[in-house]
Amino acid sequence: MQPSRTANAAPQRSPRPGRPPRRSPRLLLAVLLACGTCMGAGLAAAAPAHAAVKLTSTERHLLALVNATRKAHGMPRLRPVASLERAARAHSRQMVSKGFFGHASYGGESFAARIVRLGYTNVGYTSWTAGEDIAYGSGSAGSARAIFRAWMHSAPHRRVILTRKYRDVGLGRACGSYSGMSGVVFFTLDCGARSR
Repeated sequence: MQPSRTANAAPQRSPRPGRPPRRSPRLLLAVLLACGTCMGAGLAAAAPAHAAVKLTSTERHLLALVNATRKAHGMPRLRPVASLERAARAHSRQMVSKGFFGHASYGGESFAARIVRLGYTNVGYTSWTAGEDIAYGSGSAGSARAIFRAWMHSAPHRRVILTRKYRDVGLGRACGSYSGMSGVVFFTLDCGARSR
């Protein structure tokens, strides 16, 4: 597949800036897959391999659910990587602060470009692939378990979680107001794999 090409379009769209978003259910999901082969030189440098990743208790819970499911399907567990963690957290925080929901940033940057810019580089690798699940919910629908269950009941989201080649992960959770609701929790799950 060509670098940064969309393999599966997101079912949800971001509202246009300046337009109020439509009222929506308490839990919404979106997914996007992108696969690429060495997207080119001059992109962000890799984060140090030893960089520690500190997950919140909710992020740890979500990762435990993901890894338990992968293990049940005979797949390797995903390991947190600092660059993917930065990308996932930055995206969840931006969705809250700018009041939108989508894979592209508020300014239009693709999720793959965001991941590379924040350090999950493809420079020096012969293969690079990434996928992203996003969701938001409020109340009990905003818990790690509810988000995970919703992802697993959606074929495109489930595909990201159960992509065998993925080895790395970043999780981002942010809370705020959205579409007239307070206490909304946004989640971003960024998965990836790369090889030299």
